[in-house]
Amino acid sequence: MAGTALWLINKISGSLRDRKIKKINKQARSVIEYKTAPVSAFFPPHSCKDSIIISGGSQNERLYICNEILRNACDANHPVIILHTANSEMENIVAQNGFGTVISDQNKKFDPFTSFELNEIVQIVMNTCKTKYDIKPSGRYILQVVHDLLVNRGKKPYFSSFANCPYFKLGDKITERLNNSTMSQDIADNLNSLLLTGQAECPKIDTFFSDMKSQIDYLSASDPAGTKAVSILSAIKKNQILCIDMRSSVNVMLIELIVNSLIIAMNRGYNFSLLIDDVSFVNNDMLKNLLCQKSNHKNIIVSKDLYALTGGKEDIFSTLIGEADKTVLFSHGSGTSCDKWSKYTGEYEKIDVSYNNNAGWNQSSKLGYNTNSGQTETIKREYKIKPEQINRLSQNEAFIYDNATGSLIKTVII
Repeated sequence: MAGTALWLINKISGSLRDRKIKKINKQARSVIEYKTAPVSAFFPPHSCKDSIIISGGSQNERLYICNEILRNACDANHPVIILHTANSEMENIVAQNGFGTVISDQNKKFDPFTSFELNEIVQIVMNTCKTKYDIKPSGRYILQVVHDLLVNRGKKPYFSSFANCPYFKLGDKITERLNNSTMSQDIADNLNSLLLTGQAECPKIDTFFSDMKSQIDYLSASDPAGTKAVSILSAIKKNQILCIDMRSSVNVMLIELIVNSLIIAMNRGYNFSLLIDDVSFVNNDMLKNLLCQKSNHKNIIVSKDLYALTGGKEDIFSTLIGEADKTVLFSHGSGTSCDKWSKYTGEYEKIDVSYNNNAGWNQSSKLGYNTNSGQTETIKREYKIKPEQINRLSQNEAFIYDNATGSLIKTVII
């Protein structure tokens, strides 16, 4: 009987000790688990102004989160510029819910220069694909001539007017206006002086607009005034959501034009969010720098695999996730990506227990129970989320990290 009692005491004592250690480990790991949780619990109204990363899972899983973010942004009158590549479901979210304007080949309402001042138009032209066209500072005078000719005729300086301008006949246009008495001699003389100063840049500017027109023709408004065309800046000024189909990540001129437009909006002091939906940016320095540099805008980066989207470049990946206020991790298929995300979520000190149990019954002069048991406790560092746990997440199941509170939650988002 004494042996049985001793065995039972050891059993209970060991069980209590194991439970205590499990509790300590759970607290140290600090991953909160819920069976289900509504998306609004993680993305309340104010969160539309946060920097957010959504990586992994299916397109539907990612768009479910985007829908909540955009709804909040719409309600808060917070401007969001969305760049995607042929994601019709993203367009449906924006259009069908009345969140904002969709720009695509089915809705050609984009005019890059709407709401821009002359010096800002010059900035866009000079800085878009700068190395390729190498337009010298004197080129601004050609753009000023075109701008002033348009204003002289009572027209607004839309992109289509610059793109369709006969740059090698500007002198004839000035003479024609002068002869028709629609322009004074002083104005004509000033324009001719500007034209003479910048005429060496005419071929480059003409080529620039020819190439740009060719690349953005599928979404560019041919009649900006009639269609009430929008630009990046006009949408931000009016606190609107603007969704643009980039078609392809290699559409370099359009990407750089948009980035330059966003830089101008930032220089004017506007706050906005830039939502990138699986648009590759690793080989586009302008877009990469915009996403990685601190400014008065917020990033919402949506991707089936963010680490792959960065081209596996550790510095870019680390910078982006380091700046994120919230991160949503769905299932990832890539082992490398799972490893990177596992490392990002951090480690904790886990108590690891190994047992040494030599207890048992013996037969001697008296039947009894002998025990010689013990345990060894060691501290080891372990990832809070193991790579295989990220890989094995079920549909709509995610890890959600809040940088502000440091909370790490695992749940099924409903």
